[in-house]
Amino acid sequence: MKRKTPLKSGGPIARRTKLKAKRTAPRRVAVLRDRQFLDWLITERCVACLNPEPDQECDPAHGPSNGTGSKGPDNGAIPLCRHHHAEQHQIGWPLFEAKYGFSREKEAAAHYAAYIGFGAPCAVARNLLP
Repeated sequence: MKRKTPLKSGGPIARRTKLKAKRTAPRRVAVLRDRQFLDWLITERCVACLNPEPDQECDPAHGPSNGTGSKGPDNGAIPLCRHHHAEQHQIGWPLFEAKYGFSREKEAAAHYAAYIGFGAPCAVARNLLP
């Protein structure tokens, strides 16, 4: 196909918009969801204060997630009473762990191992511990 009018500069046609680089979507990681573990976890004692009232249910506090509006995996949750759960949300994980002297990852792994050792059924293969 031939042009009806020649190019002004005799060179190639300039693009009006720059080409955008292809964006590759981030790889989605499977997140463990285990409702039975969370039901068991709320019967445990708060890791910050070891709540003296054992009949007081704890909230499962999930660790950091991969984005806004999402939560971490269920096997990364630890039991916190409502008071300490609210405090954790206010000051964030690093300050909360430093204040009470524990590691969320180690506590979560210990609770999940106790749950698995408890003989409870697990939704996913049992090799998820770090």
